[in-house]
This record gives sequence, structure tokens and C-alpha cells, in this order.
Amino acid sequence: MSVESLRASRNRAVAVFVQFSRLYKEFESALYCFFEGDDSKYYGIRIKNIIRPEKYIDISCNGKEGVLGIHRMLSARKYYSSVKAAYFIDRDFDKSIYETGLTQIYETPCYSVENFYTSVDCFSEILKAEFKLTELDDNFTRSISLYMKLQDEFHNAVESLNVWIACQRDNKSVLNISDLSVLRFIDIDLDKITIKYTISDLYTMYPKTCCISQDELDVKRSELQASNRQTSFRGKFEIEFLFSFLQKLISEANQGNYPYFTKKIKVFLSLSKKNMISDLSQYADTPDSLYSYLESFKTSS
Repeated sequence: MSVESLRASRNRAVAVFVQFSRLYKEFESALYCFFEGDDSKYYGIRIKNIIRPEKYIDISCNGKEGVLGIHRMLSARKYYSSVKAAYFIDRDFDKSIYETGLTQIYETPCYSVENFYTSVDCFSEILKAEFKLTELDDNFTRSISLYMKLQDEFHNAVESLNVWIACQRDNKSVLNISDLSVLRFIDIDLDKITIKYTISDLYTMYPKTCCISQDELDVKRSELQASNRQTSFRGKFEIEFLFSFLQKLISEANQGNYPYFTKKIKVFLSLSKKNMISDLSQYADTPDSLYSYLESFKTSS
């Protein structure tokens, strides 16, 4: 991490600490939950249902380093030794923090929170609740098969993109992709995925990045392929695929278009990229590791 990045990280942590300390004076017994950004849209309902705290306060830390920074600051101060604090971060393409023994922090077992929304299990729940389909319905089976087929094609299409980004992260390159849409690189239709990029295009888009050797790309590709691509690939790309897929599938369902559906199915689900995390939160996966982490606060309280 550069000197500038370290300074920015410290500044974020200090700002969060000031916010927390003011709240703590008023609400000492509250459960304080620190998030990278707006991940409380996913975690919030699970915190309330599993821990059932009397008072729960969520604080956005403006990134992973902000969460890690506030954890360091609170851990170093005896005055806050009894504070009930939970910390949540995304794994991203980084090495797991658990390798350093930071068990007080919850780290997603996948790339990010968004990956919890793109599993076949989550999609199945959406079909049951929003499309009113049962597992015995032929249209349910058709939709599941189509989702699995197209998601696999999507992963084939964005694999090189994920590999390149992961390598750039390893090399600490200047690479701001926070608002980068995967649709800049591929087209998504229900019958196919079309690739619109090459590795050379990525260097043109980001001229300040490192030149990655083919050997390095191959090693990183093997690492990402070693786990489920749905969990190891960048979450924002994954959920953008889900958004595009659902939009098109809902349109086909409402019209009852064959071969996707054998009849008209009225779907009232209205999606927006901005609200997907909160709108579909009830259907998203809740891994055992998150249950265990939250249960530990329930026991301690």
C-alpha cells in the first residue's frame, strides 16, 4: 500500500472513530456494526433476526481499510474493551485476514456480499417467491437450467477480466474499478453471452497498470478456478449478470414466450441496480460462517 493510501486509510478510521465515540457516550450497551459501505442492506436483517440486539447501530467505514482501521483503534484502547462491536469485510481478491488471526472480524467466504445473491439456491428462492413457481413446475426447471447454462457462459466470458484484475491487485496497481460495469466487456442475452474485450483492451483502458506476464496470468487463473467461479469472481460483476438475466427473464415470463416459458407468468418484481442488495436480501444465501459469527454475539450478550 502506498504512503498516500495509508494516510487515507488512517484518516477514514479516525473519522469513523470520532463518529463512534460520540454515539458510544449515549449508547454504551448498543451493538456497533462496522461495514465497508452499505452492506448493512444484506447484514442488517440477519443481525436483527439472529442476534436480536436491544439496540443496533451500523456505521459505514468507507472501505475495507476503514473497517480494519477502526478495529485496530478500538482494540488498542482499554476504555472500549467492553464495547459490543462486530466488523464485516469482503474477501475480494486479497489473502484472507484469518491467516493473520483476526477472528474478531467477519470476512465473506466468497469475493463479496454480492456473491451471496448469485447462487442457484438464491435464484431458486426468487423463482418460488416472485415467479410463483414450484420445483415441480416445468417452467421452474427450464429457468434453473437456463440460469446455470448462461451463468457458466458468463464465467467463461469474464474469466480473463477477473484474472487480470486480480493480478493487478497483487501488483498494487492504480486501478479504480468501483463503478466499472461488466456490460462494458460483454453483452448478455438469454440465448448467448458475447465477449467484447481482449486483455490488450484492458491495458488501453488502464494505462497506469502493470504489465502482467502470461505465466502470472496462468497461475492466477488456476487459483480462481480452484474454487467455484460464482464465489471467487468479482461480486459486482456477478450481481450485474443476475440483474440483466432477471430483467430479461421477467419480460419473457410476462409475455409467456417459448422456449423460456410455456405460459404467461405475471411477475411484479421491479428491479433497480441501486436497490438490488436490499430488495433481494431475503433470498440471498446466509453461510454457516456468518451464522456462527453472529451467534457468538448472541451468546456474549
